[in-house]
Amino acid sequence: MRPFLLAGVVLLGCAPDLRTDHPFDGEQSTEQLVVSEDLGGGVTKLVVNASSKTSKTYVDLDELRELKTDEAFATNGWDLSLKRFEIFMNGGSSNPSGVVRAAVLVDQDFDALTQAPADGYHQDGAESAFNSVEGGWYYYDLGVHRLVTREDLVYVVQTSSGAYKKLKMLGYYDEAGSPGLVSLKVADVLAP
Repeated sequence: MRPFLLAGVVLLGCAPDLRTDHPFDGEQSTEQLVVSEDLGGGVTKLVVNASSKTSKTYVDLDELRELKTDEAFATNGWDLSLKRFEIFMNGGSSNPSGVVRAAVLVDQDFDALTQAPADGYHQDGAESAFNSVEGGWYYYDLGVHRLVTREDLVYVVQTSSGAYKKLKMLGYYDEAGSPGLVSLKVADVLAP
């Protein structure tokens, strides 16, 4: 077998969780797609069901809840939208009328961070800032064929209301291994 043909076969067999046809939905869900859990100390864990291949899940970080598409567009109060492994902000190319921006901090201790940085903020450009700045919020491990969350990154998001939130990505899979169930923790930080 030719080496390039073998490589193509191997690559086609990889990454079922990154396929555009998984899961086979196509309709916007009426179910609750964002679940919050109080972790104590002002920290909240959010689990966002971003498994749809056609719809984004909109998240309001100020109220720590989901906004259905019509509410997100009517109020412009969403901060992040998630679709599978892509995370978009309500600002820049994702929504030119939005003001949301994020600073990406490398090797910052989440718990020790109490104040937002004064500069270093990004909005979405040709690519989502979450998926491109500092190499993005995840990497793909070819050895196990899974998306792996970058533990060295902490984000500070200036929300649509002007508040500042620190955010750390926790995972992409649920306990059963189902993809597109993005978990993160979020807490308030002081303005710069």
